[in-house]
Order: sequence, then C-alpha cells, then structure tokens
Amino acid sequence: MRTAALLIVALAACAPHAAATAPACPAAPPETAAAPPPPAPTPTAPKLDAQAVIAQSHAFFDAIDREDADAVRAAVGPSYVYASEARYADADEMTKSLQNMRDRKMPARTRSWDDEHVFVGDGVAIFVGHSIQHWPAFEDDGAYDEDGYSTLVWTPVGAEWKVAHASWSRGGMDAERARWNDWLTSGRGFNKQPNQLLVDTVKGRKPGRALDIATGQGRNAVFLATRGWKTTGIDTADAGLRIAKEQAAKEKVALDAIEADMDTYDYGKAKWDLVALIYAGARVDLLERIKASLKKGGLFVTEYFAADSDVAKGGAGGWNKADLDAAFGTGWKILKSEEIEDNADWAGQRKTKLVRFVAQKL
Repeated sequence: MRTAALLIVALAACAPHAAATAPACPAAPPETAAAPPPPAPTPTAPKLDAQAVIAQSHAFFDAIDREDADAVRAAVGPSYVYASEARYADADEMTKSLQNMRDRKMPARTRSWDDEHVFVGDGVAIFVGHSIQHWPAFEDDGAYDEDGYSTLVWTPVGAEWKVAHASWSRGGMDAERARWNDWLTSGRGFNKQPNQLLVDTVKGRKPGRALDIATGQGRNAVFLATRGWKTTGIDTADAGLRIAKEQAAKEKVALDAIEADMDTYDYGKAKWDLVALIYAGARVDLLERIKASLKKGGLFVTEYFAADSDVAKGGAGGWNKADLDAAFGTGWKILKSEEIEDNADWAGQRKTKLVRFVAQKL
C-alpha cells in the first residue's frame, strides 16, 4: 500500500493542474532535425586572357565559315543576337541560315585577320578584329572578298563563356568613302573657307601646277584654281568631289577632280609646283613620294594636329614637328615650322595644338 501511495503522489506532481509549488518535471529532449545537404557549388567560367579570347573568337568564326550550325549553336548564349548593317538575327535565324548554306553545298569561306583587340572586364570579354572574308565562286557568282570589322561580346554562362552579341560593319575603302561622303555632304564640323596657311603661302607667288591631296569638298583646290593655279584634287569621297566640281563651275575655273586613294595614287616625278596636304593625316611614309613629285622650287604645305594634341590622342594622329624638320632637312628650305595653339579647320574647329609646315625644294 505504501508503494502505491508514493506512486500516486509522484504522478500528481507532474499533472498539468499541479500547484505552482510542485517540482518541475524534466523536459523531454527535442527531436534533432536532419541537417539539409550543402548546396552544390555554382560552376564558374575560367578567367580569360587576351590570347584565349582571340582563340575562341577565331574558333567561333571558323564554325560560321564552315557552315557548322551545331557548333555555332553550342557557342552562343540564350540571349544571343547578331547585328549587321540594319539587320539582326537571333540564334535560330542564324543557324537556320547556316544550315541552308550547307544544304545548298556552298563552299566554305575563309578569313584573314589583322588589327585585333581584346577588352576583358568583370564578367565580360570583348573581341574586335578586322578581317578579309574570302568567298569562293559558287554557281553563277564569282569569287570575291569582303572587308569588315567584327565584334564579339562573350559572357559567362555557368562554367562556359558564350557569345552574347556579335556584329559586323563594313571596312576598307567602301567604308572610308561612305564615312567621308556623309561628313562632307552634311557640312558639319569643318571650315568651309580655304586654309589660311595655304592662302598666306601662295600670296604673291607665280601660279603653277598644284596637287591638293584629300581635297574633300574642294575648298583649297578651288581657291588655288581661282588664283590661277592649274589644280588637281584627289579624294576617295565621290560625293565630296561632286561638290568641288560644282563649286569650281560656279567660280568659272577649271579643276581636275580625281577619285583616287592617296596610298595608291601616282604622284609622279618633278611634276608639281605645289603639293598641299591639309588636314589629311600625318603620314610620314608619304613624304618621300611627295618630295620626289615636286619640281625644283616647288612648295610642300601641310597643316594638321600636333602629335601631343588632345585630338591626336583621341585617335586622329598628328605630326611630330621634328619628323618634318628631319624629312626636309637636306635639299629643302624650310619656310615655316611651328607648333601652335589655334583653332583647327577640322574637329569642330576647336582650339588645339597644330603643326604648320612649309618647305621649298632647292
């Protein structure tokens, strides 16, 4: 009986309605929940250096040239888009086009690359390169080359780098001609009056035969013609040459306006009494050809941005006055050689450092 009574007392002490003074019963140990598995590591794409970007960019374009739609599809990301001269295509359209070319048994094209650049940032790698695409003859079409600049934007998708964007723009002489035609016909950003250095140089001099390199819309060539010079102006911009001819007709003077590239034009030997290279670049490699083309007593006149000017550093290039002084140091009389801060005829006619140079052949 005594044992049973003790058991009843103990059970009463642990009952829910037990008095506040009753001793507390030990709590049951909580159930231990199973720990969740650790998250799987997120795959990351390896870091790329410039050579790796160039190599994988070449491989991508090689797949395009081989019309390998599967390889191209594998290389592009989910948001891929290709843009080219007012056209664009997504991955489906591009691979469909490549498959169509393969179905027609079109021969693969090839490319030769140069002027390649790589820009790598946080989560992005950009490739820009110039290439000549060589298209073989096919059916009724002859072989031809296509000159242009390609851009690829690579981004990491998981553990791989994928192409997010590709673009192509025309390069070479066609692009150069179109760019200058747009600029010259718009009439923006340049002085329409003849260059003051040229005006001052020919003042009081007997006219002869003059060549204006990169004549543009003919502001300097037409001026020389109005002063009695038998003038030839060369340029690649056919629209600019039309403007020059129209202006010469208004002035009732003769002007020989020739569509030609300054790199390939035949300057001749001892042919000119004056050669003007006004805002037409700072091409040291042209100087020997220009020097040979001038007659004894002939004048070479150039004005352009100084090499350390803000415009030159922005990509336009510029003259080092010392290079001109050295090139015309023997057999020439240097009439003017100066680096000066003044308003430029081009680049918005803003104030910057300019080189003005005139030399006469002895």
